[in-house]
Amino acid sequence: MNLKRKKPETTKLNLITILDAVFIFIFFLLMSAQFVEIYKIESEVPQVADMEQKNKDIPLNLILEISKNKILVKSGPNENVYKSLKYSNNKQFHDGLNKIMINLKSNNIEEDVVILRPEKNVAYKEIVKIIDYISQTSTKELVSGKNKQGKVIKTSSLFNKIVFETVI
Repeated sequence: MNLKRKKPETTKLNLITILDAVFIFIFFLLMSAQFVEIYKIESEVPQVADMEQKNKDIPLNLILEISKNKILVKSGPNENVYKSLKYSNNKQFHDGLNKIMINLKSNNIEEDVVILRPEKNVAYKEIVKIIDYISQTSTKELVSGKNKQGKVIKTSSLFNKIVFETVI
């Protein structure tokens, strides 16, 4: 009698076909992926301060309330309405908004913060256009004004520190 045992046959997996399928799948994933460039708007967190001012200067506290059909320009600690503009997407409206910002900047040359309060239904691209017109002069002319020390300052930058107020 033959008492030798036969070794069990080990089967080898054929991984070549699986690896081929994986590489083809990776190729199709790379080719079908959309490479999108994402832009962001830098915004600073609003600062909380006491209402008691060390000096008696009234802060500008510039606020733009943006809705679908109008923009309210408010200023001062009590948020008094400075100007109300009927919104339209044309050059005349944007130039008018830019002139208002130039006038405010010339009277408050050291201020550079604006608070935006957009409504939920305002399109993002419209907010970006408004930011463009309130951050720089549209004609690249210099705005001049006197600071607190009486020195004349000239700048082409308007209100370039944008703060978005939380909309609930």
